[in-house]
Amino acid sequence: MSQTSNQTQNSEQKHPWLRRIRVTLGPLEEWRGSRKGEVVKWESDGTMNGLRITGTFNKTVMGQPSPTQISLYNLGQEIRNGITGSLTKISVECGYNNTDMQLLFQGSVLYAETHRSGPDLVTKVSALPGYGALVRGSSSKTFAPGTPVKTAVATLAKDLPGVEVGDDQLKGIKGNIGAGGWSYAGSTKDGLTQLAEEYGFSWSIQDGKMTAIDDKLILPSFIELNGENGGLIDVAPQVEGPMAIMKGVKVKAIYVPGVTAGQSVKVNSKLNPKLNGTYRINTASISVDAYSESWTMDLDCKKGW
Repeated sequence: MSQTSNQTQNSEQKHPWLRRIRVTLGPLEEWRGSRKGEVVKWESDGTMNGLRITGTFNKTVMGQPSPTQISLYNLGQEIRNGITGSLTKISVECGYNNTDMQLLFQGSVLYAETHRSGPDLVTKVSALPGYGALVRGSSSKTFAPGTPVKTAVATLAKDLPGVEVGDDQLKGIKGNIGAGGWSYAGSTKDGLTQLAEEYGFSWSIQDGKMTAIDDKLILPSFIELNGENGGLIDVAPQVEGPMAIMKGVKVKAIYVPGVTAGQSVKVNSKLNPKLNGTYRINTASISVDAYSESWTMDLDCKKGW
């Protein structure tokens, strides 16, 4: 075993709680000639020698791109120049020193700019998931009466360039196209949204995949959050209407790598036991930083039927 491997293994054994963030960027635009197309990776590992990376990631089950902000500290001049190109691919993975890395974000760079903050040069990258597919996707389709709605969704989704679509990503979608059939020509994004509004499901592009889920479906719980060792920080009810009917909860918790919108979460709170139960995550705002207390997720969760 190499010395580097021994050092990595020792670090994992001594400091398993250290958080890790990995950013992969590229292929890049040309940097002064010969480095066009290069893929670059950086890792923030929570140690004194690590590169600082921070980010805020917004995820939703709705069919719209959610903005993401990623900050990279003290990059070299050539690398800063190389990431200014629009639609450069970017992905972010997170985990701990003794766990596998989980994909948190995959999308396209909209723009990048660098500013000075004290002694640091901070490059802020603005990115969107599935932006290129949503902009370029177009469809012209006709579905006969009785066609399963799930089939129509999968057929339209295949017109989103570069996006993975699989049967296991279309969850709980039932019913058939009505007696009049259904025809559509135009932006694929708008066509999927029309189907979603008519047949009661939500869809989105997350991490390079198109997912759709029936609005009434609550999947088996992905994780349990509690106030003892489960990372729960706070839970509060969401109510609507003059009768203050509870429609869901807002949850703040320590970020669990792998959590995303559309999954379910089990809440177990001793402070507010009336709010305990399993909920579906409609939106998630995740903040990560291996060098501060910012390793949290704010979840907007829907109550099950």
